[in-house]
Amino acid sequence: MSKELLEKLRRSYEANEFVKYNHIVIDDIEVSGATAHIDIVPETLNVLGIAHGGAHFSLADTCAGYSSRADGREYVTQQSNYYFLKGAKSGRITAKGNVIKRTRKFCVVDVDVTDDSGELVSRGTFNYYCVSE
Repeated sequence: MSKELLEKLRRSYEANEFVKYNHIVIDDIEVSGATAHIDIVPETLNVLGIAHGGAHFSLADTCAGYSSRADGREYVTQQSNYYFLKGAKSGRITAKGNVIKRTRKFCVVDVDVTDDSGELVSRGTFNYYCVSE
């Protein structure tokens, strides 16, 4: 990936207050996908003491968004399907995005979220619409 694109994405990440507020960290970005994580802290837990579904989804959506944007264009989430498979109570959850289709106007990204042991805890498919040329 070009240094210019990496710098653009870094600036975008640093300016993204939602990502910072929700403790989402982008670990890696490639044109084929991205990796991100959240360390589970009290603010990410629901009333049952497990990571809130919104934390899972926000992590996965952010990971998929940066996966799509790795081609240098701007995208917005158009649609998603998401499956919660297992609760995570502590440690870290990590999202791995994989671009499965990219065209001139859209990008489809699969995201798997795993816990510290590598067990799949949630999974989703995200469709993004390109808002730039």
